[in-house]
Amino acid sequence: MSETAKILGEALRQEIADIVRSVLREEMAAANGNIAPMEKDRLLDPEEAARLLGVEVHWLYRHSKKLPFARKLSRKMLRFSERGLMKWREAKRA
Repeated sequence: MSETAKILGEALRQEIADIVRSVLREEMAAANGNIAPMEKDRLLDPEEAARLLGVEVHWLYRHSKKLPFARKLSRKMLRFSERGLMKWREAKRA
């Protein structure tokens, strides 16, 4: 193996170790109740989603196929990803 390959391999190992340490730190902090590293996503019913967006429920039903955070669970059940809704709303504001 060439000297360059050894140096790159070591650099890659160090980068991976740093990432693993960072993730473990976040997980430990979350377990201690300090922070939430990854938000848990929640499925909202149409009334909750409409309230958060400031629209009517029928507007959500009419536009559900175009909304990236809409989830059709069955033929008669429509839910909305809370995290997706928040990201979409922030993108629209910007």
